[in-house]
Amino acid sequence: MPLSESLDILEKVQIQLQMAQGNEGQKVYEKFETVLNKNSGLKILKQISKIIGGESDNMDDLPEDLTTNDLIFYKFAPITSVDVERSFSIYKNLLTDNQRSFKLENIRKYILLQCNTVGNQEG
Repeated sequence: MPLSESLDILEKVQIQLQMAQGNEGQKVYEKFETVLNKNSGLKILKQISKIIGGESDNMDDLPEDLTTNDLIFYKFAPITSVDVERSFSIYKNLLTDNQRSFKLENIRKYILLQCNTVGNQEG
């Protein structure tokens, strides 16, 4: 999914949460806003998306080591890190103290089993 599409979905969710009724709805919206405002990476991705989409050419708020040639690589950048967190969870299970006796061949089998399990859960 393109970065611009992901950010559009996020914006639509933000609008829907803003219209939420009641005390609980307001609390959810405030928490959502707090999380987004603390996320400096999201602000950078929004700026990159504007540049890629031609809405802006201002690169002032972007990291200094990021060049215009690098921006094209962000066209399909994910806005979440769920896959990374899932990977760390799998490796955490593998690297626990009680797994010291794994042989290399068994580690390969274990990792394949974990990857296949995760793949089947998503589909």
